[in-house]
Amino acid sequence: MYYRNSKGEVIGVLNDYDLSSMKDVPTGRERTGTVPFMALDLLEDEAIEGQVEHLYQHDAESFIWVLTWVSLRYEDGRLRTNGRLLDEWLTVDANRCREKKRDFLGSAARHKLQPSSSHGSNWAIAQPCLRILTILHADPRTNLGVKDVFDGWFGNVALKFKNS
Repeated sequence: MYYRNSKGEVIGVLNDYDLSSMKDVPTGRERTGTVPFMALDLLEDEAIEGQVEHLYQHDAESFIWVLTWVSLRYEDGRLRTNGRLLDEWLTVDANRCREKKRDFLGSAARHKLQPSSSHGSNWAIAQPCLRILTILHADPRTNLGVKDVFDGWFGNVALKFKNS
């Protein structure tokens, strides 16, 4: 949907009504999203059953998974035809996807992966973020707050690239 403001500029509005309901008020415990891009915590059985609150850190982690996905699978806006990594994330259920993503985090081979030539800078941003996820998910008792997530993950990475 879009509209034109008083200056005649087009303003876009994106709505996602596929899971909405007028009778139900969102509680923040609904599991919504595309499985390969969801935070690992939201792929746990408790989250699938609606027992885990959706937090800002989950959105930050989701962004990292999307950045990783795009960096490794796309070249100049097109899906790579050869070496399409991470395909298995699309074909498994939430539990298996969580396992595959955890394996990906713990894999030494991850550090040798080559992004497409058009996404080298994105991959350079994704790698330190993936290291943070590896640390975060190595100890499930770790509970970073919103400030920690955004300051630590994005602030430090952005500062690194600003100063280089």
